[in-house]
Amino acid sequence: MQLDTPIGSTSGEGLVAPRLMLSRSAWYMLCAYVAAARKSEVSGFAYVQPLVGDPRTFYVETSNDVFIVPQEVTIGSAEISGDSFALAAEAAVAAGRDDQLRLQWHSHPAESYFSATDLRNIEGFGAAGMEWCISLVTNRDNQVHARFDAFRPVRFGVEMEVVVYDLAPRDLVARAERDVADMVTVIEPEVVSSWPGLHALVGTSDK
Repeated sequence: MQLDTPIGSTSGEGLVAPRLMLSRSAWYMLCAYVAAARKSEVSGFAYVQPLVGDPRTFYVETSNDVFIVPQEVTIGSAEISGDSFALAAEAAVAAGRDDQLRLQWHSHPAESYFSATDLRNIEGFGAAGMEWCISLVTNRDNQVHARFDAFRPVRFGVEMEVVVYDLAPRDLVARAERDVADMVTVIEPEVVSSWPGLHALVGTSDK
């Protein structure tokens, strides 16, 4: 993955914050929803996965992982209701991805920040039985803030770094893997002595 410059970070100086990585297509999809809502707010969800080998990094892989459900909003509010979450959970179960339904997002018409209403909504996810969730807020200027909240076994919340990254198309990845498997041969090196005091690493040979 090729990482771009972070588009948002609300971590304190010296704090190693968890990281939320959005593929470029996922970020464009989220921005497109915000733009399409025009003068109102809009809210939605995303499937998020932890990055293998890095427990503090989570990622949203494609534009298909970002979605909305039927909702009622105003010019200045887009609360995630119990009905909205139920619809999202139903879609996630049908897709076999209920364990990845961990990110909720919404837009603000002006400044991007977590309001008191947003924080109450986050607590609602804990009350619904979630162990943890990620929340993201953005606006029409594409300013973004995100936070990670754990509800059990210990309750805590921390702001996240947000990064947009480029993801190689799957067909290119498949082609590269196929070509490497067909044309790249790995040989085991051996240590040989050319003369006393000098050793060199060379490839094995049948000669």
